[in-house]
Amino acid sequence: MTAEPVRILYLHPTAGLSGASSSLLSLFEQIDRRRFEPLLLLPEEGDFSRQARSIGVETLVLRSMVRFEEGYRLSRFPRILRSIYELAKVVKRKGIRIIHSNSPRTAYLGGTAARIAGVGSVTHVRDIHLNPFSDRRKARFLGRLSDAVVAVSSATKGAIVSVTPSLEAKTRVIYNGIDVKKMDDLPGRNVRPELGVEDDAPLIGSVGLLHPVKGPDMLIRAAARLKKSFPSLKVLLVGDVLLKQDLTYKQELEELARKEFIGDIVIFTGYREDVFDLMRAMDVLVHPAVYPDPLPRTLLEAGALRRPIVATGVGGVAEIVEHGRSGLLVEPSNPEALAEAVASLLNDRAKAAALAAEARRKVERSFSLEKHVENMTALYEEVLARRRRKSGS
Repeated sequence: MTAEPVRILYLHPTAGLSGASSSLLSLFEQIDRRRFEPLLLLPEEGDFSRQARSIGVETLVLRSMVRFEEGYRLSRFPRILRSIYELAKVVKRKGIRIIHSNSPRTAYLGGTAARIAGVGSVTHVRDIHLNPFSDRRKARFLGRLSDAVVAVSSATKGAIVSVTPSLEAKTRVIYNGIDVKKMDDLPGRNVRPELGVEDDAPLIGSVGLLHPVKGPDMLIRAAARLKKSFPSLKVLLVGDVLLKQDLTYKQELEELARKEFIGDIVIFTGYREDVFDLMRAMDVLVHPAVYPDPLPRTLLEAGALRRPIVATGVGGVAEIVEHGRSGLLVEPSNPEALAEAVASLLNDRAKAAALAAEARRKVERSFSLEKHVENMTALYEEVLARRRRKSGS
């Protein structure tokens, strides 16, 4: 008799697409459905729910769940209690064995419901900046709610353990993975004509949320310096704000481009589904983050696509990009250094190609989707074994 697959309920605080949700979708696609059956729970409908359902993942909506932009406040305590109660009912009704909270904030709900229901609890930490684990009291509480804590990079684990050393044994580094074969098989197209970029014009850009921590303003300032040496330069900012209240920041970036006299060369693409085509069109992909970035998926994708990379050496970036070997690293908040590094690759295409080729090899060695799924699967098995020992069965 074939055993039923273990049901895992994944909690995510928004239905918008981001690196964190994209990583989950990749896991859903590759995990052995004969052994594990993923279910997804979100506070609302959106692009994430639609994509999850399109690959056969049952997706539930819990309207009372605290959303990404709301935060946990005392005034929301009755709603939080209701969410935990409703979540525990879902766990029982669906026969859930593990709750996987895809951010520490969702772990307040997911971990509590898991403890009430007596099932496994995994907390995934995909951030360093403004993370609940940076507060010792919150970290200890979340640690008690978690059977295992997944850190997406050694830098992320280091940030957790430096605050709460007792979480060392419970915290596991599991890198996100990229399906390089799938990316290679995707049909590509030349997007330069529709963007108004000549084939021989230098094109640089960034990919990600338009948010101060990602440093898009640094890229604009660096581009203003590059324009003097590369008159036909064009700059792509691929991505958009995650929250409506951040729209003013996008307007500030547009105004900055005008003040730097490069408003005509900076292209704000907004959210695009053909992001890989946009990345392929770039001569250099720039990641100008100014705060510790745990493990930017954009850099993994750029490496898989063999794009030359210039990035700031913050957080887990150096675990992806080895300076002078698979890309160039510069200090954060330094547009002059950023411009100089980009210029060196635009002026030496052979060097840029060599760095890009090594970046691809690094992704294949250390950040494959197969390795990610293998490590996550092993962690789930450990959590299940631990729960069995506790229950005495």
